[in-house]
Amino acid sequence: MDQTDVTQMTKKQIIDKTFSEDERGDVYNLFVQIMKSEICLEVREGLDEWVSTSGSNIAEPSMAGFPKNTTSRSWKLPDELIKNSQIDSLLEIERISDPYSFSKNIIRCLIDHTKDLEETVAKFNVFVNRPNLPSLSSSPMLYAMVFCTLVDTMEAEEHLKVSSLCALYTILLESLCKKANSATGYFNESNPSPIHCFSISRYLQPNIEHLNRLAEVAFKLLFSSERQSSIVFDEKTLSYLFPQEDITVLKIFALKTGIITNRKDKIQTGSFYSFVHKTVQEFLAAYYIAGKPHFIDDVSSKNQKCNDFSYFDTSQVLIFLCGIHICVANELSTLMNRCAISWGDFVSYWACQFIIESGIREAAANKQDGIRLELSHFYIDTSDIRN
Repeated sequence: MDQTDVTQMTKKQIIDKTFSEDERGDVYNLFVQIMKSEICLEVREGLDEWVSTSGSNIAEPSMAGFPKNTTSRSWKLPDELIKNSQIDSLLEIERISDPYSFSKNIIRCLIDHTKDLEETVAKFNVFVNRPNLPSLSSSPMLYAMVFCTLVDTMEAEEHLKVSSLCALYTILLESLCKKANSATGYFNESNPSPIHCFSISRYLQPNIEHLNRLAEVAFKLLFSSERQSSIVFDEKTLSYLFPQEDITVLKIFALKTGIITNRKDKIQTGSFYSFVHKTVQEFLAAYYIAGKPHFIDDVSSKNQKCNDFSYFDTSQVLIFLCGIHICVANELSTLMNRCAISWGDFVSYWACQFIIESGIREAAANKQDGIRLELSHFYIDTSDIRN
């Protein structure tokens, strides 16, 4: 039977299981006496992960009269496990201030005690500091997912073989999809993988229809002329893309996996959504583009003037495309290079060169043939002559 009274939960789950039948009465009386005489802080870690065993929508575990410190994924707050009136202070983690210490704390909890902690942390930081890996410090969740995905391969140094961003984000998508549907499935000759990096996956094929729709959302929002809704969007925006019944199914899958996050509007009754990290949205957008190469013509027609097209906003999409579909990446690089020439300043040329260099590395890591990325101006000094 479901319980939300922490006192009774403590008795049933700790006292009754730890002490003998003769001792339980005295221990429970001592526990109740402490609760009455001492000031306690109730810590509810990961409240969003608590679910009723019966599936009923009952209140969350709580102790009356004590201050509470609750942690939760931000998109679970709209589920109203916590009423706004019960929140005195609301703090949100925006980024990691000290990635090294953060990685050390997480890896300490994940690795076997026989492994050398400092050596494992050092190996992981070599990986995340690679030049073609976008900064993960802006998303603690994405950073932690990379840890959990790669920490088991540290000893065999298999993580060092993951030189491709496309391979890394495929692994991340797999780990997320597994949370919603743990069924395994494989692509084969009769059901080929839509892109090469999906070919050896185990959890993407059973969820591919949901991923296809999320990829469509990622692309259409990212390349929308409505820039204010390209990253953060609401249900009304989704209604322009899919029928309502499809939106409901897609939301359940996306929120359960964590690919999309959700937050309630403080003024209205609606909710805002966003992808867990912009790079996840960009990877899915690149995946969508790879299946529809004609998109370049659509982008060109919508952005006749280069000052209306910020290639900085889509540069990571180009880099992912270099590993997924080099022919489309070649065309997109032509459009970006044309804009850089139009702007004609050193910063634009340098930024475009950095993007192209990253794209070449990604294409090489995925053994893409026919690399013809366009770059009309070069900036070379002793620090980047190797690139």
